[in-house]
Amino acid sequence: MDTQRRTLLAIIICVLIWLVYAGIFPPPEMPAQDDAKVVETKKAEKSSKEGSEESADADDEDAEDEEDADDASASSSNQKLERATGRLENGLLALNVTNAGGLLERAEMRSPQFLDENGEGLDLLGNSKPTLTIGFDRGGEDEEGTDFKFKRNTVWEVLESERANEWKLRHTTDEVEVLATLTLGDAYEGLLKVRVKNKTSDAQRHRLTLRTEFALPEEASRYDIHRGMCSTGEDVSDFSVDDVEEEAGRVKGRVHWMALDSKYFVAALIPENLDASKCAITTNEAQNALFGRLAFNTKELGANESETYTLGLYFGTKEIERLEGYATIEGAHLEGSIDWGWFGALNRTLGKLMLRLLRWFYSLTGIWGVSILLLTVVVKAVTLPLTLKQMNSMKRMKEIQPKIEEIKEKYKDDRVRQGQEMQALFQRSGVNPLAGCLPLVIQMPIWIALYAMLGTVVELYREPFLWLPDLTGPDPYFILPLAMGALMFLQTRLQPAMDSQQAKMMSIMMPGIFTVMMLFLPSGLGVYIFANVVLSLIQTVIQVRPGKPAAAES
Repeated sequence: MDTQRRTLLAIIICVLIWLVYAGIFPPPEMPAQDDAKVVETKKAEKSSKEGSEESADADDEDAEDEEDADDASASSSNQKLERATGRLENGLLALNVTNAGGLLERAEMRSPQFLDENGEGLDLLGNSKPTLTIGFDRGGEDEEGTDFKFKRNTVWEVLESERANEWKLRHTTDEVEVLATLTLGDAYEGLLKVRVKNKTSDAQRHRLTLRTEFALPEEASRYDIHRGMCSTGEDVSDFSVDDVEEEAGRVKGRVHWMALDSKYFVAALIPENLDASKCAITTNEAQNALFGRLAFNTKELGANESETYTLGLYFGTKEIERLEGYATIEGAHLEGSIDWGWFGALNRTLGKLMLRLLRWFYSLTGIWGVSILLLTVVVKAVTLPLTLKQMNSMKRMKEIQPKIEEIKEKYKDDRVRQGQEMQALFQRSGVNPLAGCLPLVIQMPIWIALYAMLGTVVELYREPFLWLPDLTGPDPYFILPLAMGALMFLQTRLQPAMDSQQAKMMSIMMPGIFTVMMLFLPSGLGVYIFANVVLSLIQTVIQVRPGKPAAAES
């Protein structure tokens, strides 16, 4: 093979390595949240939260400063109210509610796998300060806003609830009355109703806004990606902390839902009729939290008129069945919060198929680690014809390598003739130089779909296997990465190589890259990759055993 072809092949292999690396290796770790900052005084929390949000959303900055500065007299009656808390709970989720500075303090996961040794559930919001706040946008240069003054972060009046798992609050000024009713439904679903009433004798405009927060827990890893998302139905725009470090991520138009998520959990607001008008994602200076802001169209109320807004809530796991079956608001399609990678619909189809297979194996074995091993065997069997073709092509290339070198030496001064003779040799031998790479390209969607699928199996969260304490966390002892790297190195030494340059690259670079990647990947994915390498090594030993001829390319 001449230098140009060898160079082209090296480029192709490098691109494939990069694709595998980019598809599996997650973004850099975001700073963990500082406990000292979380337990600051209420005043400091309010100042930090407002400052971070306002700096990233210029349309609201002056308006909200004006609200908090001018409204002391309008909300004087609320200053006498006492702070109160409550708890709404079902078998899967518990919401710690408050009447001060927001509606929620915690969204606690209550399934047994999410409970610690003290019986406390995992806090989905990752913080202890109030979130899910109700306010009004004062507008900007090209947007109409709210006429009346309204202090967003204040103590609300707690009203008697009419049914179980309901939290009812009221905030009244001389100009407006706002009634908020938060209801926890089944599983991870809830409902929020906000009624705005004009108490004056004149018409007043208002633009309702809701804000929520998703802070990063201390144990957040670089694999546990956090994003803010805005869905318009046709598309889901997602923003990481780095994306909104200097400027808010905004989506305008008909917003179907807004969500803040991590790898396995999501907190979403879904407006009734799927018709909010603006979604914005921001962060704070410490970059240890994401804020979501959902705004509605500006509406005008006549004297004593009222307007009621209804929003569905979802605080829970990113299980595809639950997201697809979300029923509080019809047509939400929360399954769009799952990132299936580059190949979109293809990955979703393959991923859902492998997910059903993985859960079926679990129903037979009762052990998630064993289920992953069985899934590995099935995927390996499905892709076996491709890998056999790849190995056979590599072996035949090695067999004709002396003839290739002879042609290169004989026609070293005539590059055109050299290429013609090489092509003729490939045709006579039935060898396709690219046949060794094409199977790898075809398998890429399967690997990416598998990676995305394992990110939806929340059942693996805190699930131990052998020495691994958590299949969603990295191997704490680095046994899987090092063992896999050693086996990959052995496999590449056994595989037939086209020339010494390729052999060196494949035997050192690939094992090294995959070993480093696996240091940070969840061990559930590591179990799959390790098992796949073991099966590939066995296949290599069988196929390249001495005396076994390579089959001719069809």
